[in-house]
Amino acid sequence: MQDMLYNATQAISLETPWLLPLCFAMFGACVGSFLNVVIYRLPREMSVNEPRRSFCPACKAAIPWYLNLPIFSWLMLRGRAACCGVRISVRYWLVEVLTAALFAALSWSFADTDVITQALLCAWGATMLAIFCIDWEQMIVLPRLTWTATILGAAVALFSPWIVEGQALDASEGVMWAAAGAGSGWVLLKLVALLGRGLFGNKRHTFDTPCEWTLRQKDDDLELRVGDASYLWSELFMESTNRVELLQATAAELKAEQGTIQFRVDSVLLPDGRCIDLESCEQLSGTCSGILSRREAMGSGDALIAMSIGALCGWQGVLFSLVAGSFIGILWALIARISKGQPMPFGPSFIAGAFFWLFYGQQLFYRYLDWCNS
Repeated sequence: MQDMLYNATQAISLETPWLLPLCFAMFGACVGSFLNVVIYRLPREMSVNEPRRSFCPACKAAIPWYLNLPIFSWLMLRGRAACCGVRISVRYWLVEVLTAALFAALSWSFADTDVITQALLCAWGATMLAIFCIDWEQMIVLPRLTWTATILGAAVALFSPWIVEGQALDASEGVMWAAAGAGSGWVLLKLVALLGRGLFGNKRHTFDTPCEWTLRQKDDDLELRVGDASYLWSELFMESTNRVELLQATAAELKAEQGTIQFRVDSVLLPDGRCIDLESCEQLSGTCSGILSRREAMGSGDALIAMSIGALCGWQGVLFSLVAGSFIGILWALIARISKGQPMPFGPSFIAGAFFWLFYGQQLFYRYLDWCNS
């Protein structure tokens, strides 16, 4: 069956090489429209099926099908909702255009595979694009999407195992290499995160004389003030495993003895061992002689992204994507003038590096190996 599909795909590619990429591009624009639903709803814990029809994010009015045409509707409406006139983010249009371009590029670049492999590659690419956008906007990585991408990467290895390892393999070996790539990617990023936490994760600041500290509500966030410094809870606890400690501290409202007060994302641990839920505290205050911030240098979601990349690209692709993503992230920080200490997700840069590997990096890597062996 696969041989028949392969022969049919090659016949079409030889006769009209532009036909399949064009078909994939048209289908990709429709998939991009669905990705916008995924990107909006999943982080808000909404179903992608209910309500079935897309709705305006501002007034919640249902969008009729003739105003929901991929790519064209946003242009015709000039970036505004027809129901209430509110401005629609250009991200919706860009996702549809990028998905169409990505599907066409994958079909063109992997024209020597069968149509099922091309479809699976496109599904992997679409899932990674959704992860990219959600991490970019919300700074979160949804495990269900990374596991979906991992399974799709393994499925590609099942149909075209040479894509994973770059050499002739049978289906069972391809799946084995995909599993090894996913596992090594996860382990590699965990090791990088542990090393980064040891080198850069702990920040300590002490005071010559004890200073006052307060924890209070500020808009939709919590604000911790220590002396003249102010810290937002969302920045301190980008990862739930982060910890903030006040040294030689007291807490007046909780009648805590002097010692180390440790804040977690949703609770506070006092020197006497009591653990208090922060939701039960309207405001906290006291004095301290220093603050210690224990942060993860890299989010745990990045390890899941590495797993998704490794399933398709192998450990070589993960390593290449990590290095390339670091350069992309630094370049973007310079262009966007992101200040030191300002939170910035690594996932989008990491995924961009993976796409570069998929289209160009793999060929460069094996050419480099050939050059070393020559």
